[in-house]
Amino acid sequence: MLALVLGLLLATLLPWAPAGAAPAPVPDAPLTVRLVRMTPAVVPTKGHLVLEGTVTNSSQDIWRSVNVHPFIGFQPITTREELDTAAASDPTTDVGERITKIGDFETLGDLQPAQTASFRIAVPVKDLQISGAPGVYWVGIHALAQSESGERSVQGRDRTFIPLVKDKKAHTSVALVVPVRQEVRRDSKARLLNPTAWSDLLEPSGRLGRVAGFLTAAGPTPLTLLIDPAVLDAASDVAAGNPALSLGKASHEGPSESPSPSESPSRSEDREGAVDQANATAWLNQVKVAARRHTTLGLGYADPDIAALLRSRSGLYGLTTKLSSETFADLRIDVVPTVAPPTGWLADETIARLKARTTVLVSDHGTPRTRTRWLAPKGQDLTFVDAQASSGGPGPTPALDALALRQRILADAALRTTEKTNGPMVVELPAGWDPGTSWQSADFFTSLDQPWVDLVSLSPNTDPSTPTFDGSLGYPDSQRKLEIPGQNIGAARTLAQTSTALSQLLLSENHVEHTLGGTALNAVSVHARDDEVGTRVQVLDTNAAVRSRIGKVEVLGTDFVTLSGGSGTLAVTLVNGLDQPVKVGVEPRTSASDVTVAASKPVKMAPGERTVLRLKAKASSIGVTRITLTPVTADGTELGTPLSFSLRTSQVGKTIWFVLIGFGALLVVMILRRVRRGLVEHRWKGRG
Repeated sequence: MLALVLGLLLATLLPWAPAGAAPAPVPDAPLTVRLVRMTPAVVPTKGHLVLEGTVTNSSQDIWRSVNVHPFIGFQPITTREELDTAAASDPTTDVGERITKIGDFETLGDLQPAQTASFRIAVPVKDLQISGAPGVYWVGIHALAQSESGERSVQGRDRTFIPLVKDKKAHTSVALVVPVRQEVRRDSKARLLNPTAWSDLLEPSGRLGRVAGFLTAAGPTPLTLLIDPAVLDAASDVAAGNPALSLGKASHEGPSESPSPSESPSRSEDREGAVDQANATAWLNQVKVAARRHTTLGLGYADPDIAALLRSRSGLYGLTTKLSSETFADLRIDVVPTVAPPTGWLADETIARLKARTTVLVSDHGTPRTRTRWLAPKGQDLTFVDAQASSGGPGPTPALDALALRQRILADAALRTTEKTNGPMVVELPAGWDPGTSWQSADFFTSLDQPWVDLVSLSPNTDPSTPTFDGSLGYPDSQRKLEIPGQNIGAARTLAQTSTALSQLLLSENHVEHTLGGTALNAVSVHARDDEVGTRVQVLDTNAAVRSRIGKVEVLGTDFVTLSGGSGTLAVTLVNGLDQPVKVGVEPRTSASDVTVAASKPVKMAPGERTVLRLKAKASSIGVTRITLTPVTADGTELGTPLSFSLRTSQVGKTIWFVLIGFGALLVVMILRRVRRGLVEHRWKGRG
């Protein structure tokens, strides 16, 4: 009786603890209890409440005579503030009365170390000792066991929420936003780093594999996907065997840039690779089907740190939206352009710089608003995510396991029916969300189908009566300090410019600009906040590797050239050392303003081709000038390996002509004088 009184007292007083309190540290329980299925998801009015799960001996001791007892709270939680406090409470606190009636608990016997036993308990409605008032009740499992010393006590527990809604007119709407996000990093050849980890992620039992299965399980149930297109490209690469950057279909002519041969893989490696590729293909197909069926919010490519990019005015925001559109278009997925920082924080000035037709998801930061959808001052669709409902269920179970999450959503939705709210309760799951290993047992979507819950998708807001948000979101300095630094933005911009130059150079059909542009954005991804230096170095290494390949387009000639007279022709050799056709010109640069060299118009060159260019040069003075001839694209972007040489200009040609003319004039004068003298002498002789 005393236990009952204490349990009721704690259940009543617990919700009045300070809102948002952090959960107390949880000591490791020797028995790990996990609820994996609860039917129904609400307090039943008839029949049974069925609880199913497992008990694992996580200790090194033998635990004897293990019994699994359900418990339930007597008084309900009646406000969302109380619910949030309860979710953060100490998991070891007793929050309900244990049910000990024969038939309402299960005996598992002895459990050896690491041994797991399953349980299924069906509690008749009449044995659920609750007040019957509407609200949210505690429900869970206690695992009692006897130690080797003979002491018997609770050695493990699990708990969750179960709502009771009595008002037949009660109603609220819920929009569930499921993320498909993962850091994507590539090496200097634009291949996925750590492909084994990607294979693990994409297999059915991997995190992303479980997310895809979860999306498929939704069927026609309204759902909203939030996708980073870089993840889709990564899955495509795994399905293709993780190829290196291709400059286009290789030509059979000219030098080959194929990777050096390596040892042939073993048959087991072949089989593993085939399985990995098949898993990636299946995963991509699952996500594509789900994305076409449901509303899909498209993030910028590589999940960029939008606040940092717009603050820098670097132009990378335009690149991330461009690449995002390309990937979704290639996969025939219609998306709503979206900005959704994982932290939920975004400054007002950042939103003002976004494109008008952009959906923006920001957190209400634990202060639920009466309206969830607004128009930003510049016309963006501004939506507030419910931070409380998105935080998941109470410990000790992981808060975002499928069952814990489902019950938290239902609990918040039940209490929300009593509030005056406008718009859906938006539940955006964290970027790295994992449904858990038992997500299929949770029966997630079927159990969300309640008469007082309307599941909706987060489609673009077309309501003309939507008011404009005139408040301030707030953006603390702590968030500003987390933004990607300028060095990363500079590195990304450098590789992006290189990728554009290479794309303009090549005449072959290729995806160079998309692949390298996406690699550049690795340095400014929100994921890069955890490794700013590492991502920056990787992007700069990629830029160096690409520049080295571009350097195979080069200008060859001598180190010293002499130009006689005021003009002449310079002969140089332009070389395409790539195995792809290119279109390239030559742009001269001189160290003296009185020396000019004409640029060459871009010419098309086959793989491995060499061609001689004759460039006209003019000089108006005598001396030595430094000349640099640089390969350029059709629009003048410099690339490749330039030729630098010294040009000596002289007036030797003119001097020779002046000398010849002088000698000629002197010769004429001498001839004329001789003729004149001869005439005079002839006259004197005639007189004599």
